[in-house]
Amino acid sequence: MVLNFSNIFVLIYVIGKVFTFALNNILEYIDYSFRKRNGGTLPKKLQEIETARTVFDKDKLKKISDYENEKYFLWIPKCTAGFILTMALVLFGFYPWLFSAIGNFSWINECGFLHVFFFLILSGIPSSIAELPFSIYKEFKIEKKYGFSNMSFKLWLIDQLKSFLVSLVFSFILIFAIVFLLNKFPSFWWLLLAAVMIAFSFIMMIVYPKFIAPIFNKFSPLEDGELKQKIHTLLKKTGFISSGIFVMDASKRSNHSNAYFSGFGKTKRIVLYDTLMKQLSDDELLAVLGHELGHYKLKHIVKRLVVLLPMEFIVMFILFLLAQNVSLYNSFGFNFINAGNITNYQILGLMLSSMLYEAVTIIISPLSAISSRRQEYQADKFSSQVCGTSDNLITALIKLNSENLSELLPPKIYSFFMYSHPTLIERIEALQKTKESKK
Repeated sequence: MVLNFSNIFVLIYVIGKVFTFALNNILEYIDYSFRKRNGGTLPKKLQEIETARTVFDKDKLKKISDYENEKYFLWIPKCTAGFILTMALVLFGFYPWLFSAIGNFSWINECGFLHVFFFLILSGIPSSIAELPFSIYKEFKIEKKYGFSNMSFKLWLIDQLKSFLVSLVFSFILIFAIVFLLNKFPSFWWLLLAAVMIAFSFIMMIVYPKFIAPIFNKFSPLEDGELKQKIHTLLKKTGFISSGIFVMDASKRSNHSNAYFSGFGKTKRIVLYDTLMKQLSDDELLAVLGHELGHYKLKHIVKRLVVLLPMEFIVMFILFLLAQNVSLYNSFGFNFINAGNITNYQILGLMLSSMLYEAVTIIISPLSAISSRRQEYQADKFSSQVCGTSDNLITALIKLNSENLSELLPPKIYSFFMYSHPTLIERIEALQKTKESKK
């Protein structure tokens, strides 16, 4: 099959994918070149801080550059292979062929839901297979080389199987709900589907920490002691009501570190990676939690929802309009769809519209990142205020950056497109200004 390149949908998709591929490669090369020139030198701002001078010696700076470079050299073939495969699947009509081939099985063809379910599941297999060798290489070559991965191949396989089964269950539920709404309410399914997707997101905030996360990791209540008492004091000071403080056995798989809050309402819980507790002092850990509490206290999640909830309905309405356009289906090779039977295939319209969105999303992604970075600054400031000092968060950020071998000073254009958080230098400068304003 040869696509009609005069079709507006084909043009948007092809130009969008080519532009995204080119821009990503340009940005990654700029970052790599900048790192080659500056990666072995400690930035001037960090030279002023004793903790930074201690943890970022020449060996550590070289290790950070080497780690980032190896990830980059793996990313190049991975990105190229993914781009070629994605374009080939579309240009050579894989999706309409697969949809028709599945329909040849009478027991599937008799049930519209099964037809759609198998199509959506099987259509993702080529990309998953293509990505597999890169994932294995990164996990067992790069991550192990730099002291992060503690995975055995057996554990990795078990995790993959668990992830597949969990995804399959939730995909089944969601696809069933979507097919039901599209068939029963063909004129206004967009309104109901947006509501269902929002409700599903909230339900997952409750279900994930209690039932899904424990499938992969063990969560143990934080032992009684000085740290637990300090955390409870911090929570009381900020008015945060938690259902518990848990330690996750992250080191079973990786030495990367993190801490996060999950759930909402009475189900909110605090999760600390066991690796994080080994890397930071109690006061530094409290500063990191103070940052997370800042997102809660400053109502960042609520503010995001105020924007995202209306956007969910707007986007779904746009997808609804696109799904009514016969040209959308025909442009991607689904020539058996016409105005008379389009109602039966609108879920394909959703998939194709999502593909169009994915092709151009890099253009609008910085807008979301700008808002995210602003909120990170605000949460940092809150932490310094509630903990009484900026020093502990500054040293915590430096240690975490060092332990995770994160890049110290990426080019501004790269961080503008790729970073949802401010860089380490930017966060330290902002925290130091907060400290000076208190004097």
